[in-house]
Amino acid sequence: MKLEIDGLYRLKDTDYDRLYSMFLGAFRNYEKLLGAYPDWDDRQAAIEMVIAYYLAYDIKYGVSYSLDDEINEAIVLCHSDDMDYSEERCEAADCENDRFRAAAAKLSDEQVQLWFDFFDEFDRQEAALDIPEPHIYVDYVAVRDGLQGRGRGGRIIGKLKDYSDETGLPIMLFTNGERDIEFYLKNGFRILGITKSEEFRFENTYMLYEPDAKADR
Repeated sequence: MKLEIDGLYRLKDTDYDRLYSMFLGAFRNYEKLLGAYPDWDDRQAAIEMVIAYYLAYDIKYGVSYSLDDEINEAIVLCHSDDMDYSEERCEAADCENDRFRAAAAKLSDEQVQLWFDFFDEFDRQEAALDIPEPHIYVDYVAVRDGLQGRGRGGRIIGKLKDYSDETGLPIMLFTNGERDIEFYLKNGFRILGITKSEEFRFENTYMLYEPDAKADR
């Protein structure tokens, strides 16, 4: 199910090289992978794998928006009905694409397997949360490196919240770090739950925005 949000620029296939590049810069310090990949270069390769794999899925089954065609910020969304990372669906989306394989080639076989084990654990923990269905899943949201703190993220989240209020679909995402949690709390989200992994040394805070009760459902 595509999510049609007014007032935002919907990214086209020709925009995805720039989107991928913007995400690489924005997520270069991706805290969630710090415990599993303490070495900087290894972590950058793992981050490249994350973006290549899940962005390919979202291109196939979701939708991406920016404030305008400059793509200095972006939000990538999926309807919860489409959040099924089955082998067949991931293969159809070409998740293990050329970018993914090029990044994986920078790591050892053991480190690549760690990547898959990491996200298997991540998915198991997320499945244990009491998440309302259906919902809008925010897979990525980022502002270009060097442009943060200028209200771009708040503007794009505001448009998404308007859509949530209109449709009655809640919004769910996870984040890391006190600054990001505070940002979402200020924007009307609440903490849905926190997952932790001792084995992979990550902690995720899940945030939920519940639409205006007056929305016509």
